[in-house]
Amino acid sequence: MTPDLDSAEDLETAAPQAAVNNSEQPPSPESSNSTDEPPGDSPEAREEARETELAAAVRELSSSAERFHDRSEQREGVIDYLRSELEVLRRGERRGLLRPLLTDICRLRNDLLKQAAVLPDDYNAEKAADLLRSYAESIQLTLESNGVVTYAPDEGDSFDPRKHRKVKSQDSTDPTMTGRIAWVQRDGYLDIEANSPITPAEVTVFTASKDAQ
Repeated sequence: MTPDLDSAEDLETAAPQAAVNNSEQPPSPESSNSTDEPPGDSPEAREEARETELAAAVRELSSSAERFHDRSEQREGVIDYLRSELEVLRRGERRGLLRPLLTDICRLRNDLLKQAAVLPDDYNAEKAADLLRSYAESIQLTLESNGVVTYAPDEGDSFDPRKHRKVKSQDSTDPTMTGRIAWVQRDGYLDIEANSPITPAEVTVFTASKDAQ
C-alpha cells in the first residue's frame, strides 16, 4: 500500500524540526555529572596536598639547618686547632729569636757567680767598680749583637719626649736653656731596625727659675 503523499511530506518536515528541538533541550542531570571535577581535585584534597608539601619543606629546612650546624662545629674545631698550632709556632719563633740573647745572659750569670766565688778578701770598692763596668760592657755588646744600642743625649740638647723621659727639673736663670737637658741620669736603649726607643733616656731638664720670670 502506497503511503499518502501529504503524510510523507509531513514526516520530512517534522524530522529536522525534531532534531532542532532536541538540540535546544538542556542536558539531563546524568550528562552534567560527567563534567564534574574528579575526586582528587576537591578543595579538601588540594589542601591536604599543600600541607604535605609544606611538611616536606619544613623537614628539608630542618635537615639543612642540622647539616649547617655540623659544618659550623667542624669549622670551629679546625680554627681552634690552627690557632693553637700558630701559638706554638709563635712561641718557638720567639725562643729562636731570643736564643742568642738568652745564651749570652746565661753565660753572664755564670761569670758573675764565678767571680763572686773567687773575690779576694782585700777586694776594694775601686776594683768592684771596674768589675761591674766590665760586665756592663759585656751586656752592651750582647745588646748590640741583637739590634739594640745604647744612646745618651748631650747636655744642652733639646728635650725630646719620644726619646727622653724627664725625671727631674733644674732651675735655670738663662731663658735660652729652658726645656734643654741639664744632664743624663740613665742611658736609653734604641731598637736599630725599628728606630724606636725600647727604654727612653732618663734626664734632668732645665726649667725657668722664679727669679728669671
